Amino acid sequence: MRDSKLIYYRSGCHSANFTTWLIMDVIVQDVNPAISDLPCYWNRETSKSVGLQSTRKLSCLWNGVDVYLPFNFIKNYFEIFGAFSLNHGVKEFDVSHSNSRVLTPSSRYNPREEFMHFASFDVEGRSRVLCVSAGEGVPLSTQWNPQGYFYPTQIAQFALAHYSVHSQAQHRENIKRYTIQLEQEDTAARVRDEDTNSLVIQFKNTLEFALSSPHLVLSLDLKINSDIKTWFKVQLLAEEEGELFTLLYTQSGIYIQSDGSEFQFGFGNKASGRWLRLTRDLFTDLKKGLTHSNDKKKAKKLKRTKLKVISLKFYGSGNVANISLSDGEDLRMFLDGANWFLENQDENGGWPSNVIFNQGQKKYPKAAEIQPGWYGAMCQGQAISVLSRAYHVTRDQKYLTAAEAALGPFQKPVAEGGVKTVFLDRYDWYEEYPTNPSTFILNGFMYSLIGLYDLQNISPDNVIVQLLFKRGMRSLLALLPFYDAGSATFYDLRHFTMQTAPKIARWDYHTTHINQLLLLATIQNSTVLSETAERWRGYMVGKRAPHN
Repeated sequence: MRDSKLIYYRSGCHSANFTTWLIMDVIVQDVNPAISDLPCYWNRETSKSVGLQSTRKLSCLWNGVDVYLPFNFIKNYFEIFGAFSLNHGVKEFDVSHSNSRVLTPSSRYNPREEFMHFASFDVEGRSRVLCVSAGEGVPLSTQWNPQGYFYPTQIAQFALAHYSVHSQAQHRENIKRYTIQLEQEDTAARVRDEDTNSLVIQFKNTLEFALSSPHLVLSLDLKINSDIKTWFKVQLLAEEEGELFTLLYTQSGIYIQSDGSEFQFGFGNKASGRWLRLTRDLFTDLKKGLTHSNDKKKAKKLKRTKLKVISLKFYGSGNVANISLSDGEDLRMFLDGANWFLENQDENGGWPSNVIFNQGQKKYPKAAEIQPGWYGAMCQGQAISVLSRAYHVTRDQKYLTAAEAALGPFQKPVAEGGVKTVFLDRYDWYEEYPTNPSTFILNGFMYSLIGLYDLQNISPDNVIVQLLFKRGMRSLLALLPFYDAGSATFYDLRHFTMQTAPKIARWDYHTTHINQLLLLATIQNSTVLSETAERWRGYMVGKRAPHN
């Protein structure tokens, strides 16, 4: 007897060559005796016609009227998606042409508010993030180096994601915060700190706080005043399993280490003789620790709502202040990102990526490797978006100065160490990756335009940024048709510049293209942007360019 839950696509025959079409009608039912097995051959006749062997035998079903093809074959062949669902207790099957989300702006883009849809981003939780560094408070990427390195683009996205969450007023109102205070004077003392002229807790040997808190974002300021090895540890209880985990924050220079259920994050000498502000999402740290120890199964099962902080203990000698546990510290995490850009901007106004790009020419076989130290327009643009917002919330001139200095690489050609290239000697383009030949990656270019607009908005008298944005927008409007594949979009123009096969954008990149166009359409007086976005939106539900 057949499995009653086998899923097949219904199809019919058309014309003499038996071309198959899909009616998109999923059959989920008990298979009755009237249905029989039917061998099917995919592309048998077509293979003969085009001289390319591509025949595939399928196990189909036949009821005397219709042929039923296996959904797994259709799913892979047409790159569609399917999943069971319940609708008022009735089991159904949903079929989708794409699996990503378009977010139509409800108002004109405001560079002082959230950045696109980044509030939904969990950058530090990504699989290509080693951990959030304890000393700097920003993510370490493993995308092109498994040891972990500071990738400016990822740091910018981390900062913009936290700024976007912070800018949502409803979220700020729901934040719960618990301040941890010294209760027993015999374990430590309150002293006045000369640097801050405020009362802080001075500890020697040990200082422990017994806790029972569901709030998993720890914030504190730490200063180590001696050569005595100093660190602190946090104990977490997974309530369902009754399992204890320990997170250590030490003066080690190693970013992350694991030993059983104990995970260590090093902040180096960042707190030696000076204040270091640490903001740790303990849930993220625990997940990264479990992943680092190759216990990915446990990391995947971990639930934020089932964890409690039960202990915070300091060892060694130092001062600590402003200790709290909360549901979120998004503004502080955003400023950690913004401050990283302040501290790491070079004399050219850029943030070099210190990793080889296109290693072994795997990503772009017809372009050379790019040695460490390269600039990217997407990085520069998103860093400008971070710094512009940091200036807005702090009114500190240093952020605006850094954002304006970041225009330097936009004004230099790729051949001279910048990010600018020119399409057919006519249209300026800002390259996400400075390859030779140029790649003309669309999403990275539009992110750079958004960054330029952010700075233009917050520094309206800066004529350089006005010109860069104007030239870039002119290029975008002219080149958009080159990215239209008739049923999808091209990720870049390698097929033009490198004379190679094209690269179709994945659906998540395709929706990024649409979301970026919809945003830019709110600030640019051009119907080209909105009309293109709507045409590309149609591709996500199966629409295609017409035939001749």
